[in-house]
Amino acid sequence: MQTISLSKVIPAPIDIVFDEYTDHERLSELPMAISSKVTTPGHTEKNGLGAVRRLNAGAIQLREEITAFERPHLMEYRITWSFPKARHDLGRVEFTEVPGGTRVDWRTVFTVELPLVGGLADPAFKVLFSGVFKTVLHQVEKRSVARAQRES
Repeated sequence: MQTISLSKVIPAPIDIVFDEYTDHERLSELPMAISSKVTTPGHTEKNGLGAVRRLNAGAIQLREEITAFERPHLMEYRITWSFPKARHDLGRVEFTEVPGGTRVDWRTVFTVELPLVGGLADPAFKVLFSGVFKTVLHQVEKRSVARAQRES
């Protein structure tokens, strides 16, 4: 099992950062993404609890379900299907107000289940996914700061 933990302070209000992070279809704006779509809306809001999102990044594809959604402080998700096949134990993103903005703490625990190589590929996927998560947080920061400036 591999664990990725990232933290970033984004200079924008917590409500805006939470909204920008949880807008699942905006993942399609990432350079490595082909598409991102909410295939099942959440119970009380499109991107909320129970939502299912599908991300296509070509060689990597994921279907994830939102398993906890506590606006504006917490979102958890679980990968329910992936290519390549993976076991995903946790995806947790916490949002905390701090001086100067919002701290985002993102943690995920996974293992890739590739035939023949098994967990030997996990370290490479950890590096790959760490880079993707940093890119996601960078995009969320850009959108959050721009929106905060528009709304002020």
